[in-house]
Amino acid sequence: MQQDEVRELREQLNKTPKTPNEISLLLKRIIKKQKEIVQIISILELFNETVYLYHVLFRKKNVANALAYLDKETQNILEVVKNIANNTKYFSLMEEKMKRNTEKTIRKYKEYFENAIDVLYGYYVESRYVNEVVSDRARDFFSEELIDEEEFYENVINFINEVEEEKEERIKEIISSIPFAMSKKRFYEYLTKGLEKDYSNYEAFLENVIDIEENFYGKLIEGYGEIFPRIAKKIEYLQSLDFKEMTREEVDVYFRKSVELIKSVQSLREISFSVLKIINRLLVVFLSENKFETLFKKEPFIGEYIDFYGKLNKNSLDYKEIEKNIKTCDNVISNWYFELYRYNLLLGEIDYSDLEIMEIIDEGILEDIETLSEYENLLNDTSEVVLEDGQIEEEPIDMALIKGEIKNVISLIEDISRNMKNEYRKARMRRLMGIIPVPQNFEKEVLHYIKNSIELDNSRSRKLSFMHTVKKKIELYKDLKNQKNFYEAIIKGAKDVI
Repeated sequence: MQQDEVRELREQLNKTPKTPNEISLLLKRIIKKQKEIVQIISILELFNETVYLYHVLFRKKNVANALAYLDKETQNILEVVKNIANNTKYFSLMEEKMKRNTEKTIRKYKEYFENAIDVLYGYYVESRYVNEVVSDRARDFFSEELIDEEEFYENVINFINEVEEEKEERIKEIISSIPFAMSKKRFYEYLTKGLEKDYSNYEAFLENVIDIEENFYGKLIEGYGEIFPRIAKKIEYLQSLDFKEMTREEVDVYFRKSVELIKSVQSLREISFSVLKIINRLLVVFLSENKFETLFKKEPFIGEYIDFYGKLNKNSLDYKEIEKNIKTCDNVISNWYFELYRYNLLLGEIDYSDLEIMEIIDEGILEDIETLSEYENLLNDTSEVVLEDGQIEEEPIDMALIKGEIKNVISLIEDISRNMKNEYRKARMRRLMGIIPVPQNFEKEVLHYIKNSIELDNSRSRKLSFMHTVKKKIELYKDLKNQKNFYEAIIKGAKDVI
């Protein structure tokens, strides 16, 4: 890595006459360098992720158990992706027809795993409901130390009111941890008032609606039951069981099975994200105009890591050696990301104020920017898009549209829950209480709701069990907030240093 190139370009920027031609030439140099860096990062991440998936992740016990749910199609895709990764350095030598066919295959696999990730979220939602229903039955056998009820409710209210800007979030944490305790009419009023709250734009409202629908019924997700069908069948079987008639030992067995199923779904999601990451890097490398040999010269570690990868495929290497090489590669990748960041800063230093932008940016620059944008979108495959305030124009929201969508949500919940087992219906409603925006003024009645939920129609053991659950939720929430604040402080400090 040549660390002084950015400095040289910055010096050139300061010395260069601010003419359209000179600025255009400088832009071309910077963008060309950015594309080269993204290609280097992609090769390194491609091989590092391939090593992680096939030689680390697949060795984990939970993941090994999850592999039993893979169908033949997915197994074949995993094998083909590995073979394509193994032969990446020969891409530039391929005939044009073979290149087109390979790219077409890669893009088909990309679509498959994007769909798989969505479907696995549906499986996660449904397997969580199995776990919640079994857990509710296990509460009948709960035995733990007694809790002072007056002190308990006082602590809950203090927790909710402790931080004003977190009040809604804290209410959701509590009411989604206790039995659902609303009549149908009251719940639909709660849902309507919650969804009628102020939104900056219609997209934000729809995002909330989709979140409610998918978390209420994971089977709504397109492709549910078609991808990894064995998981869907396992969920159907577990949801058909009547846990109310089971002994404590039987409940314990099915509780463990539900936990194992959730872990398997999570493992398959991790595998799918990893494969998608490999596929996206393959596409960057495949679309790159730079040959491997050119990039090897810019970053010699690529050659070293490919040699290590070749040895790993021939022999089973020690886990510590694999871990050491992955960490070394991570460090090299981090250095290149920082180099890319420096070039981004340099772009921001170019002053266009006295120039006509169309005199600077020609067809070649536009094509390079488009290519670079595609590369960076592929690299950002696992990142969540976070919009800053003001990035989406705020338009007046049509309340007729809002009311129509709310009516559709209510009809959907009504239709799906009509023939559902009561314990699953209540578990789903309880989950929604943690997603629906809290209506205005609900905090005035939240204590009354919590008391009704915990105390009505519950045995002493169940009541005590829910109190302990709420206590743990409060402790966990505070721990996670403290960790988040700690890491945010570290990140802020790091940015200040940069």
